[in-house]
Amino acid sequence: MKILFAGKFDRAYNRTQVLLDGLRTIPGVELSFYNYKEEAFRIGKLKKAIQAADVVFLPSFTHGNVALVKLLAGKKPVIFDPLISRYLTKVFDYKQVSRYSIRAYKNYLKDRISMKMADLVVCDTESHRQYFHEAIGIPLAKMRVLEVGVNTDEFRPMPAPHEAGKFVVGFYGGFIPLQGAQHIVMAAKELVGHADIEFRLIGNGFEFEKIKKIIADHHLHNVQLLGWVAYKDLSQAINEFDICLGIFGDTHKADLVVPNKVYHYAAIQKAIISKDTPAIRSIFTQNESMLLTSTAAADIAAAILRLKQDAALREKIAANGYHIITTQYNHRIMAQKLVDMAEGLLASPRFTTA
Repeated sequence: MKILFAGKFDRAYNRTQVLLDGLRTIPGVELSFYNYKEEAFRIGKLKKAIQAADVVFLPSFTHGNVALVKLLAGKKPVIFDPLISRYLTKVFDYKQVSRYSIRAYKNYLKDRISMKMADLVVCDTESHRQYFHEAIGIPLAKMRVLEVGVNTDEFRPMPAPHEAGKFVVGFYGGFIPLQGAQHIVMAAKELVGHADIEFRLIGNGFEFEKIKKIIADHHLHNVQLLGWVAYKDLSQAINEFDICLGIFGDTHKADLVVPNKVYHYAAIQKAIISKDTPAIRSIFTQNESMLLTSTAAADIAAAILRLKQDAALREKIAANGYHIITTQYNHRIMAQKLVDMAEGLLASPRFTTA
């Protein structure tokens, strides 16, 4: 099967990279690329690339590219991986766009047109699939769930240095609203009297300055902001954590996703605390493979203390989470799911009679 990755996309973005890493391990799969981000756009060259492929795949965030690609593809199947709703993200998550504005409507149309034009839409969670159906009007039959997954060759348990007498609570992210970093640092405030508990926050981004101010205002000496860590060093950094924190955002989007970091933490066999959401519960079980809580700082702090004090629970959650992710959501399995979806499209009457 020849799969063309097309559109303006970042091939190093985690979701896309996991699929590429997995697809490269599957015999009989040939990959090609026409990436507007890496080379000048030429409609003739794009059309030629589409003609040479069996299936066209548009990776995450390529909403604006789907319509043209489908028009050029004609009877060849086009699979779109939106990952997010632009409308939900801009209007309700980042709150950058007024709900009833022209810009909001434009973002809604970008969601709707791109998903309507594609032959198949893949969603990272069932919760996102239901949202696209209810809010954007995309038929459920047109969508399939393809979880984010993780490259388990890159993210795996490794020996790591550990400072005696320290219990390290770790987090990494882009400090975007759905991650709820403010609740994490307020949980650190609740635990400031525990001298052996240290919070290490990796990354920067949208709310980073806000988080820095909260830490400074409350004199949180138990929080380290480590800044950006290169992707190649991220697995080692996570291995140095005792437990890991997922997401605690108060936005609706936070309820729809299982973020990259959660897959990474679990693949490294770390016990995880995260917000209790339908999306998270689609993979993880309370007290078995994750510790789920509310977004309240006191509840997050209590969960941290519980895992710190109960080594057996911590180890059980870490082991169970590791087993689930490495056996059901590794990069090879995710890629094979995509190939199976593509084969299903190619075998359907719409394309076999083309």
